[in-house]
Amino acid sequence: MENFLPVLDTVQTRLREILARNRDGITSWNLTELRHVGDDLLRLSLDTYSQLAHVEHRILYQSLREAGLGIKMRVTLIERGNIREDDKEYFESVYQVLLNICQKIESGEYYRALLDIANKRRKERGEKEE
Repeated sequence: MENFLPVLDTVQTRLREILARNRDGITSWNLTELRHVGDDLLRLSLDTYSQLAHVEHRILYQSLREAGLGIKMRVTLIERGNIREDDKEYFESVYQVLLNICQKIESGEYYRALLDIANKRRKERGEKEE
């Protein structure tokens, strides 16, 4: 599981930067910036996929990817019409979910939870815990 720490560090560092730009985009409703946030989330998911797959943790890849795709799709819909209240709620909820993931990584809670899961799986298979 130590192999997981470098990829978590990469995700945390880049996600923190993306979140700052995401907050700026939400505050000003700068659709170009929000589209770039979506692109950056997709890039982050792709850049970390092989490492996440190696440690059998594709859920983080999928979460980043879905957030990026969702943001890009929502920006496209807004560009065709006006920004609505549910659009604002959507962007805020995605921001909060990503912020929660980032904070859990920063605090070490994310890694500890992964260790717990890995140890439970080992116990089920009758292997020694880490």
